[in-house]
Amino acid sequence: MTMQENANRPVAIIGYGTAGVNAAIALRNSGYDGAITVFSDHEGLPYSPILTSYYAGGEKEFEECFPWTAEELDDLSVSVLGEAVVELDPDAHAIRTSAGEYAYAKCVIATGANPTTVGFPAVQGDSSYEPLVLRSIEDAERLKAVLESPACKRFLVSGASMVALKTLEAALNRGKECTLVGMNPHVLDFNALPEVAARFEKGLREKGVALRLGQTIQAVERADGKLAVTFSNGESEAFDEIAVSHGMKSNLAFVKPGSLNIDRGLVVDEFMRTSNPDVYAAGDVAQATELISGDKRIVGIWKNAALQGACAGAAIATEMRGAMPDSAGALKGSISTNTIAVNGTLFISAGTMELTDNRRVEIRETEDMTLAVIYEQSETQGERIVGFNLACDHDEPGGEAYDIGAMLTLRIEKSL
Repeated sequence: MTMQENANRPVAIIGYGTAGVNAAIALRNSGYDGAITVFSDHEGLPYSPILTSYYAGGEKEFEECFPWTAEELDDLSVSVLGEAVVELDPDAHAIRTSAGEYAYAKCVIATGANPTTVGFPAVQGDSSYEPLVLRSIEDAERLKAVLESPACKRFLVSGASMVALKTLEAALNRGKECTLVGMNPHVLDFNALPEVAARFEKGLREKGVALRLGQTIQAVERADGKLAVTFSNGESEAFDEIAVSHGMKSNLAFVKPGSLNIDRGLVVDEFMRTSNPDVYAAGDVAQATELISGDKRIVGIWKNAALQGACAGAAIATEMRGAMPDSAGALKGSISTNTIAVNGTLFISAGTMELTDNRRVEIRETEDMTLAVIYEQSETQGERIVGFNLACDHDEPGGEAYDIGAMLTLRIEKSL
């Protein structure tokens, strides 16, 4: 596309969560004063998915789920179209919705991920039943309504991920009798080593949570107003509601088949460019460099989405001036970091939990904490820390667990 064609077409942003908003902010802060068109199928202000569980559980008000005010977003001077994108055609530089076709010069895909309920069986006797999920503000509204209902007393969560545990916490905060079922032997799928996960599980049990680990839901039947659940070990229990957290899937169904390099997400370079130089990706759709492995992976955390969106916006602003972005604006990669507390039981992790022949694990136990540190033997750097996770029996902001987490995260980052 020529410079003149670029000048006459807007920059498009598909999706208006943290990645999309930060792309728009970076475009403006980097001097781009042209048109920005945002496509979003969500009505209202951009929200934070990590705050939705607190709203559903009664810990935050609705207004607290929105990181940006209307005034702050108005200052960006973007045109927000409340239209779902049906197709992105990179070769034609075209975005198609049910309302029409829109041309663009550069495009940022920031559509995030959708929760999946793969593996949850159809409910016998109630084919219309849809389990609760948690991601969007609409999901949180539905979950909140269920948890506020006195008819809901026994609550089942299927899954053992971060999202599953925050859904569980929302139910606990509403006084529900809770059970969690997960296919793996421990909670915190792929984020914690067994010794640390076991400590976190101890905290859940002390709060009255029944854990069915190493099990799955085999069948569900609507009977006498309840959901009769049969588990893989043959046992059955009745629940009033079920929430499912079986992972997330990048929202990329609108991308024209074969037009972009898609693996688990859109494979991007250090400036968030996809295989098409005029299409960028950020957030849960972007498969960028994970620094410890060096592989292209999706690191689905809020901070990473914000940094990737900002990187894409700044790079596009540079290209719209007819220049090429340089290494100073590159995002060399990221590491996975997680912090979660469920009713006072704290978990923190950073880096990798993958064990290889050149890695060893050191477990440290104290009266209130279990800490696992993963060391890697490197030919060039000697031994370095590449990951850790800890579980603490209490969540004390600014306390020792947070200090240890911050110190170890810094050591990992400095070794990269």
